[in-house]
Amino acid sequence: MKRFDGPAAETALRMADAVPSGALCLAYIDPYNLEYLSFSIIERLARLPYIDFAVHFSMMDLTRNVDMELDPDRDRFSGANPGWRDRVPTNTAKASLPVWFFEDWRDQIAKLGFSVSHEMPLVKDGQGRALYRLVFFSRHAFPDRIWGDIARDPTRSLFD
Repeated sequence: MKRFDGPAAETALRMADAVPSGALCLAYIDPYNLEYLSFSIIERLARLPYIDFAVHFSMMDLTRNVDMELDPDRDRFSGANPGWRDRVPTNTAKASLPVWFFEDWRDQIAKLGFSVSHEMPLVKDGQGRALYRLVFFSRHAFPDRIWGDIARDPTRSLFD
């Protein structure tokens, strides 16, 4: 097994280059918070033709801090969603910013040629507060169907 020492943003391209041609891959990205969800990692690994992603997207960090991140002197969320401040509609209410940011991030993922699964389990803490969403995206329908079966809410009706 090959080892890649260093920050993931710096080693992702070397990792992608080491993957055998035609290999089926799953990248599991579990950052501590949105500051460490580097979009460049996703871009670099997206060069692999058969890669799917499962990403912990920190809803708690987003909900608590997105309005403060509008300040250009703060730069914690720019790595996760480059250029997002320039795309925020001027009439967006503060309360709508987390939803807008998450949807915009998904749009940026789609621009890389991926489809984001409709099944995005929301993980909550003991008090019912949203911690993160487990987001799956792929380029092909088959892995998305498998993910849909795995991630579906067990209490969901058979007739939905």
